[in-house]
Amino acid sequence: MNKNYILLLVFTFICSFYGNAQNNESEKIQQLKIAFFTEELNLTPSEAKRFWPVYSEHNKRYEDLRNNEWSDIKSKLDNIKNLNQEEASRLLDNYMSYKKSRVELREDFVVNLKEVISPKQIMMLKKAEYDFHKKLLKQYQSDKSSKN
Repeated sequence: MNKNYILLLVFTFICSFYGNAQNNESEKIQQLKIAFFTEELNLTPSEAKRFWPVYSEHNKRYEDLRNNEWSDIKSKLDNIKNLNQEEASRLLDNYMSYKKSRVELREDFVVNLKEVISPKQIMMLKKAEYDFHKKLLKQYQSDKSSKN
């Protein structure tokens, strides 16, 4: 597929998806992510149209899980030395439940993705997520060192 066509498609998709949104840092990252994943997965326009709602729904569910369960666990970890054995045991149970929920959420995500993209593209997505986060971290470190 022509690279210009892909970029035009991604730009159009981004504009329609974020048409009225304010342009802040997280939205810029989201736009870069959309462009990066669309290109890395070689998504056709039809696949992209079906892929992004599934991906976005998964991210929303993951964020909800993290905000509701992990934040509570993390806040108690800050005070772990002051917990008694019973409280620590409950915290451990909550942590294991949280981890299990994350795995179940990821399994559900993969099942939903299989209806939209190929298994190879699913694995390419995993690599793209890893590469994208690595790229962001490098950029963050570079920006931080240039400010000092």
